[in-house]
Amino acid sequence: MVSKEKTLAPTTQKIGSRQFRNRNSKFGIAPAPALLLLSMILPSALAIGAGPQAVTTEPKQVLLPAGLTRKPFDVTRHVVPLSEIREGGPARDRIPALVYPTFLAAHKAAGILKDSDRVLGVFWNGVAKAYPVRILNWHELVNDELGGRPILVSWCPLCGSGLVYDPVIEGRRYDFGVSGKLYKRNLLFFDRQTDSLWSQLLCEAVTGPMAGTRLHILPAENTTWGAWKHTHRATLVLSFATGYQRNYEQDPYADFPFPRNPALLVSNGEHIRIYPFSELSETRGKLAGQLGADSFRISFDRRAKAARVESQVTITYFVGFLDDLEAFFPMAEVMHSRRQRKK
Repeated sequence: MVSKEKTLAPTTQKIGSRQFRNRNSKFGIAPAPALLLLSMILPSALAIGAGPQAVTTEPKQVLLPAGLTRKPFDVTRHVVPLSEIREGGPARDRIPALVYPTFLAAHKAAGILKDSDRVLGVFWNGVAKAYPVRILNWHELVNDELGGRPILVSWCPLCGSGLVYDPVIEGRRYDFGVSGKLYKRNLLFFDRQTDSLWSQLLCEAVTGPMAGTRLHILPAENTTWGAWKHTHRATLVLSFATGYQRNYEQDPYADFPFPRNPALLVSNGEHIRIYPFSELSETRGKLAGQLGADSFRISFDRRAKAARVESQVTITYFVGFLDDLEAFFPMAEVMHSRRQRKK
């Protein structure tokens, strides 16, 4: 696979009205509308991910194995180097994505969830849902709906990143599964309509017919169950009765030897800044910031180890492990309490 990528002469092409550069284009964040507080009405869908990149088409078909008896992925079209797509271990669909799972009322989770358990929370149109990380560690994707609209919940255990997307593209609902592949240690999932591979942190299809297409990100909060149910008393919570035999008391990644230093990424599209939680914990829980002409305020909950951004302008944010955010967004500023370091 790697040798084929090196020897074949790729081509570049236009998508829409944009002329894309070569395959080594730098990654960045595209402009996106504002992410507002989760307690407010969900804004229009948000786009986040790579800036304009080359869509490379190999002159001969290139197939990426997906496991014995599993359909391979056609990666002839791609926007990232094929040599940087790695095996994650499990074959395609061996980590089963959840599809319209069952939920419980918050009071019925007593004795099942501890207040300290982490959840990915979403709220829209009067409906709140919590997705326990104990479940997401085993499934990584949830094809779901929230308040009458489709959503896709994603979780990458290796990057500590939870992002929620609008899975409707040009009026068509896409369904997603776990590919078993990684790009820069980050989750690659695939859509069942075209078999394209999508990068979680880039929020973009990186191979296949959809290569270069972005998913729009929706607001989500990585926090504790105790903090989430306190502010969303009518919340629903994903049931542990998923239909799969998994030990949800166990973290299958607990012994993996990699840094787990959470950080908050904030962007207004033109500028990107990363706030390590170790630095936010030195503040009094509130921190004013500015990206260009855009002002925002970070609220940091030391007890819940959770951060969110309040702004009336075009600000996007999410949490992930510091090393991974720096790898995906190398031009971002990394903020420190007493100094600033520009990457």
